Amino acid sequence: MQPQQSFLGIEFSPILLPRPGVDLGKWAVIACDQFTSQPEVWKAMESNIADSPSTLHCILPECYLGSPDEEERITRIHRRMREYLECGILRETEPGLVLVDRETPHTRRRGMVIALDLEQYDYRPGTKPLIRPTEQTLPERLPPRLKIRRNASIEFPHTLVLLNDSHTQVVDTLFSLFTNATPTYEAELLLGAGRVMGWFVPEGKVNKILRELLLKSLEHSSFLYAVGDGNHSLAASKSFWEELKKKLPPSQQAAHPARHTLVELVSLFDRGIQFHPIHRILHPLEPARFLEFLKPRSHIQVQECPSFEEMKKEVDEDAFRIGLVRQGAYHTVQFPPSPHQTITEVVQMAIDAFCSSHPNTRVDYIHGDETLRSLSSGEGTLGIYLPGLAKEKLFPLIETQGVLPRKAFSIGEALEKRFYLEGRKITPF
Repeated sequence: MQPQQSFLGIEFSPILLPRPGVDLGKWAVIACDQFTSQPEVWKAMESNIADSPSTLHCILPECYLGSPDEEERITRIHRRMREYLECGILRETEPGLVLVDRETPHTRRRGMVIALDLEQYDYRPGTKPLIRPTEQTLPERLPPRLKIRRNASIEFPHTLVLLNDSHTQVVDTLFSLFTNATPTYEAELLLGAGRVMGWFVPEGKVNKILRELLLKSLEHSSFLYAVGDGNHSLAASKSFWEELKKKLPPSQQAAHPARHTLVELVSLFDRGIQFHPIHRILHPLEPARFLEFLKPRSHIQVQECPSFEEMKKEVDEDAFRIGLVRQGAYHTVQFPPSPHQTITEVVQMAIDAFCSSHPNTRVDYIHGDETLRSLSSGEGTLGIYLPGLAKEKLFPLIETQGVLPRKAFSIGEALEKRFYLEGRKITPF
């Protein structure tokens, strides 16, 4: 690794891609943290893919976390990774990056798949690294991810990292230079999630221009990268590296592949990067109890709305208002503005306190307005509709306040999430 590459947080690694002939439509599957309240979506994908080569066999969908067969699933994941390497399902490129053009049902996003240096990333509060988390890391969410990482031979990333390149247009520049040739791969994605194309670019062609652009970007910001999606996955990669590093002599640490992790790097200012709120659902509970819990703790104002659309409109027009959805009834709740907190932080603290005093109630995090409405229609369920975050506020917020509360925003709707496709070896053998 060149010293300047480490300083800039990047590493040109060999990348694993499916060999010609593998059905990419079945190979690529959506991020494991999607459809957590809809296991039927995952079961349908499992039925469709069956035993075809697929990243589905190399991930643990979060809807299965804590299931009785979790350990067995993880063992199968590790076995399948080894099989894909040994049987030639995957082929390894020379060191480089992949430029990715993702067309979704809603928008289009362009990024680059590249390895980042975990020595330049830290999720501990109070640290100010080059690569920063955007949400609070919960230690209790790391063990299942670490179980997979510890014995994995390959990583398949769903992490999207946002690049603060308003002055340099890093990704756009690389696309203009390197995407005139035939794509390295092209695929229709499952679930009607659109299409994806990728162009592999070797290190020798892109190294100089990328380093120059990143150095120029760093002149305008104290940090370059903010984790958009996959905060806990990146934190697990970091935790594993810190574990492993203690067992390695210094001479082996710099070159060990687990020091780096593959991500998709996307410009914050890409038109395809749209911030959406992540809503909450509380269940089981009597919905009125949550309001009763809030009233003595906050000076709130509750107003009934005639429709879901009207509720959304009122919430989206006010940074300190939320919506409540329960069995076809809609209300808005106005909170007093706070100069030091976002509304998501205020509401999350209230939810945490409520769940602590009502241990039978759990919270689920929901992507998509219509999904929230649908899942809030059942008895004993309360949906909480939250406003979005303006993306131009993200880097200043992280700089001044540190991490945001967990699940503060989402990049795009569920079907816009990254699909697993490219991989990378994380063992030296």
